Amino acid sequence: MKKLINIVAGENIPYIKEACAGLGNLTLLPGRSITSNDLKDTNVILIRSITKVDETLLKGTPVEFVGSASAGVDHIDIAYLKARNIGFTSAAGSNANSVAEYVLASLLFLGKQQSFSLNGKTIGIIGVGNIGKLVKTKAEALGMVPVLHDPPLADSGQVEHRSLAEALSCDVVTLHTPLTTDGPYPTYHMLNEQTLQWLNPTAIFINAARGEVVETQALLNAITENRVGPTIIDVWEDEPDINWDLFQAVTIGTPHIAGHSLDGKANGTFMIYEALCKHLGISPAWNPVQVLPTPTVPSLTIDYHEQSDEELIQEMVATIYDLEADYHRMQELLAIPQEKRPQCFDELRKNYPVRREFHRTNVTLPKNQERLQQLLAGVGFLEFSEEG
Repeated sequence: MKKLINIVAGENIPYIKEACAGLGNLTLLPGRSITSNDLKDTNVILIRSITKVDETLLKGTPVEFVGSASAGVDHIDIAYLKARNIGFTSAAGSNANSVAEYVLASLLFLGKQQSFSLNGKTIGIIGVGNIGKLVKTKAEALGMVPVLHDPPLADSGQVEHRSLAEALSCDVVTLHTPLTTDGPYPTYHMLNEQTLQWLNPTAIFINAARGEVVETQALLNAITENRVGPTIIDVWEDEPDINWDLFQAVTIGTPHIAGHSLDGKANGTFMIYEALCKHLGISPAWNPVQVLPTPTVPSLTIDYHEQSDEELIQEMVATIYDLEADYHRMQELLAIPQEKRPQCFDELRKNYPVRREFHRTNVTLPKNQERLQQLLAGVGFLEFSEEG
């Protein structure tokens, strides 16, 4: 390395100390409150989506590289970085499986709670990037019928694109678009008073993309006027100062943690670490597999009774990921004065319990269960062994 560099990193990035060991001087700061003054002697800044990176933050600083350990880039002024020849990388795709598992867990939870099967239901997937593709695969494994809406990918012929109205008329609607405000297909308030009228009144509606893709008041109106069915919201406009009327109206509300599996977050850290090493001209020497703990549920044994495949998968998923607990933790914020809730919202994210992805759990199956193994693999379970 030619010089000793100074690195400022968001304190919530997992394993960032281990990743940056030996790269330079590391300073950890709260991501939402990093200022230009903190960067006077900083060469590298590593952040998550709560830190806005633009001219206001970087002007007059020696920052030469920005790494964002999150998939979205709506918090980054990429044009400014390019104009100043500042290196940049994001962690696109790092938490895609985590978000897709959140969607699947939500649907299975509702199916059990409200006694319906997902098999045969149509699912409108709006945004078919890293996350949307995984949602499609998992949904198809459960017998759902995907309807895809992604104009940019349709332009390049990559997906069998359907209109927004068709996607919104499905039994389930799930959002996985980036947040954009310009270009040919801006997504800011893409779902508003007009477009939400295309929803089926019984549709399950999920937003685990960005809060600003949906106009808050329009969605609240749709819920209170019974123009939409069960709603699952993980992302909110104006985080962390969210609309609590909307939270109290939804079926399940969580504090922007769909992508917060430990595996996904560790992937994000590794991706920006690897890009930083390339920027510095050195070989990566750290990998999160060195530090990831044993899975919370290291193994599950399938004991077939009279339940359906879907009921079996629901039990397995609920054992690994307690979605209801995430909702209850956020519900507890309602007992706190409203002016204190934004800080508590951030603390829920910062102190999020360890959650591991399905593929980290080994599944022991009865012998000769190839069909079931194939089904579980489609959902995301990848480690298998046979009884006996």
